[in-house]
Amino acid sequence: MGVRTELVIPAKAGIQAVFLDSGCHRNDASGLWSLYCTGLYSVMWKHFAIAVSFLTIARLPYTPSQAITPVDLARSFSWFPLVGLLLGLCLVAVASQLQNVPPLLLAVVITAMLAILTRGLHLDGLADLADGVGGGYTPERRLEIMKDSRTGAFGALALIFAVLLKSAAMYTLVLGHCWSGILVAPALSRYAMVLGAYKMPYARNVGGLARPFLEHMDFQQVLGASLLSLMFLVLISLKFALLYLGLTLACVGLLRFLAGRWLGGITGDVLGALNEITEVVLLAVSACFFCG
Repeated sequence: MGVRTELVIPAKAGIQAVFLDSGCHRNDASGLWSLYCTGLYSVMWKHFAIAVSFLTIARLPYTPSQAITPVDLARSFSWFPLVGLLLGLCLVAVASQLQNVPPLLLAVVITAMLAILTRGLHLDGLADLADGVGGGYTPERRLEIMKDSRTGAFGALALIFAVLLKSAAMYTLVLGHCWSGILVAPALSRYAMVLGAYKMPYARNVGGLARPFLEHMDFQQVLGASLLSLMFLVLISLKFALLYLGLTLACVGLLRFLAGRWLGGITGDVLGALNEITEVVLLAVSACFFCG
């Protein structure tokens, strides 16, 4: 792991120190602005690249090679809706180029493609939550079951229903060339994870992979993800923007309530399940009401 160094600049000499360190003349305002923008873009790209590598199988150029800190991972939450939109774009690009493929087969292909691109990460969370809730009667026992790497009957059923519902909805959307639903659902389901994680207590007393970065989340990430999501809704589906947003918030509110009641808080598996449930709901509603 590389050593991270930081430059501490006295308040009175802050601007002068930045100029001298960057090689700019102290009266060169454009040099300071250029330095600031370069640093800002570098940080933004870093957090976006972390979000892409965390949520998908892809790895962008200049993704940090050192161990990612919990703070960096927490800040990457701002970019979750954009990663979801890019996933939707991949699905639409494939579907639009394979119009000669039978619609049902194409629907299954792009559903499988979505699972592969995300490494089945969220589906795994859905299965674990289903096993825990279905097999345990206390929060402690449910959390214990969720840590088990084996998939039980409840988890298998949850996976089957999720994939079937997605494939059925995709079939209708592909048949009607309703691309907006395929774009919006992955973006808002990743936004749902940001809302689900914010200010929720972590369910496990010790351990857990999600604890470190959930503890470093703040309103800044929620604001960034909210602005991106609203922009996507306005650009892609302004007519149904309020309904899409309302359904997303309903899924978030319901699962936050149930997670608190069932487990005593949130876990990474709950966030994965929230993504899957929101995605299924948005795709299904799009197929039923916005296409045809």
